[in-house]
Amino acid sequence: MIASFVLSGCSGQSLRTRKMLVSPQRELINYALASRGATAESPDSSSEHPPSEVIDGDTSSLDWDNGGGWEGNLSHLRLAETLKRSYIQVNLPGKRQVKRIVVYTIDSPKYPAEDFGLSTYRLEHGHATGWEAVNVVNDSRDKQFTVRDNKVGKIVHDINEELITDKIRLVPRSSNDTEKTYSLTGFGGKPVYDVKGAARVIEIEVWCYPTVPQTAELEKPANLFPLGKTLPSSEEQVIRKILNNYEQGYDNKNLELVMSGFSDEFSTLDGKSKTDVEEKAARFFDEYKSINITLRDLRIEMGATAETAAADVNYTLECVANADNNLHKRDGTLNFSFRKEDENWKIFSAK
Repeated sequence: MIASFVLSGCSGQSLRTRKMLVSPQRELINYALASRGATAESPDSSSEHPPSEVIDGDTSSLDWDNGGGWEGNLSHLRLAETLKRSYIQVNLPGKRQVKRIVVYTIDSPKYPAEDFGLSTYRLEHGHATGWEAVNVVNDSRDKQFTVRDNKVGKIVHDINEELITDKIRLVPRSSNDTEKTYSLTGFGGKPVYDVKGAARVIEIEVWCYPTVPQTAELEKPANLFPLGKTLPSSEEQVIRKILNNYEQGYDNKNLELVMSGFSDEFSTLDGKSKTDVEEKAARFFDEYKSINITLRDLRIEMGATAETAAADVNYTLECVANADNNLHKRDGTLNFSFRKEDENWKIFSAK
């Protein structure tokens, strides 16, 4: 995925992990529901298990084979790249004071949590400058992950201190069926692994007070986005998502995902069509394994009519050739031209 950084600077919020719900002293409302205006998103998802499944109010795992729950990949483990971790994000309907987060991982007679559920993950909350961990209070004082070595289907996190946010996300580290086996030594002596398993989340509940304290409203930071940057517009976010799918597609040798953002009328200056690009990518997948592409320093310039856009992005590509089992590395810049087609942004040219 396009690199995203967990920025520091705001004080962390305290959180306690428990297995039993405690009756609240004040009324709490689960705002992580589509019926209450919440939305969910992820940089990568199985088409059979989309992000919206974690905010539909259904906490049962029995419907997993029919599309229940969200499924994310654990491909970041191949090269131990923490910045490429998948995540499932819940956008609340406005800022709320969060008092409890409940995570349901898969747990059914067919798919018991101890064999298929999330094992290790991290909870984060969004703020004006980025993302910050929701700190854990437990016996080990482990601040890096919210949960380690989980074997149950339902995990309750009670927030002890004030946490006011409009975004919560879960970043999976591993599942109980994760298998990471050494494959070869790559560029610079870096080990490359074969990884099996997936992150499976059935539902995320975010229980909040119905009103936000007035003092918190007064403390809203102003213009705390990184210096010289502005928040991406909704149009830019869509373009970022398309390029993220492009990157994830190459990382996972998923041809459909790579091509999902291309216009049927795509063409290059030298006359290459969408079909040509698709065939070239398919050959690349046949010739190489352990593909890892990282996009960075994305620059988006919107057109004067807001119907076109240009995007330049630097990339680093590392991949292992089937022919010689050696790792090859290449750096460069990609240039994409976008336009709107029936209200959907598509790549219609590139070089």
